[in-house]
Amino acid sequence: MLNDGQNNGMSSGPPGGQSSSGWVDFWNRPNAIYANQRNLEAHFACLQNDLDAHLPAGGTVLDFGCGDALAAEAMAKRCRNVWLYDAAPAVRERLRERLSGHPGIRILDDDDLAALPTGSVDLVLAVSVLQYIPREKLEGVLHRWRHLIGARGHILIADVVEPDTPMLRDIASQLSMARRHGFLMAALMGLGRMALSDYRRIRREAGFSTYTPAELQARLSAAGLRSDRLPKNIGPTPHRHSFVARPHGEPTGAQPADDPSLKVQ
Repeated sequence: MLNDGQNNGMSSGPPGGQSSSGWVDFWNRPNAIYANQRNLEAHFACLQNDLDAHLPAGGTVLDFGCGDALAAEAMAKRCRNVWLYDAAPAVRERLRERLSGHPGIRILDDDDLAALPTGSVDLVLAVSVLQYIPREKLEGVLHRWRHLIGARGHILIADVVEPDTPMLRDIASQLSMARRHGFLMAALMGLGRMALSDYRRIRREAGFSTYTPAELQARLSAAGLRSDRLPKNIGPTPHRHSFVARPHGEPTGAQPADDPSLKVQ
């Protein structure tokens, strides 16, 4: 998957109408994000490895902007419920075809997402999602996530893009991954396909939101969440950032002992 604003595989599109329809349309049809199947599988393997320590054992996870969610079945082995939401109908249909028979996995549409009650989620995952949410919509989305986790859950926001990140830095990161996993030639060809696609036009027209760590943490605080920046980003793009956010009212050290996500700092 090779582009300057990559989708990391856990989040294939903007959340529930929170962004321009341009992004939903982009993720709703075939695109050149992944170089080949090996790229797809290697990426999800990296995500699965990085996310494992953050999953609440026996809890409920909402993967918000989940994409093809190749790690969902592995997540369901640790968690009681894995709820998958993606804004793109074509993505949700692929998920239903592959996962509808799994007892621990539920695919949500917009109405299902809106109907989730307060405190029903132990962990909201938002991996490579914020860049597709218009900046003016972020406050409402954060308050919605705060509502879903109640007083005891937490939110993991990953792959946050800093302003003015050079495209070459993203490309170098992806080519490094391709070299390690044996699909470098396919990755170079993927760069060519992406250059010929309408990705840049959609990014320009639909918008692409970026945040400094300080700004994002200030926005989380305004939504009633205290946050910690993780020492490394979730996934194979090390120059981006990840954060764990929890309700302000939750005292430090009050989390359940089996919640490993709080031990990464």
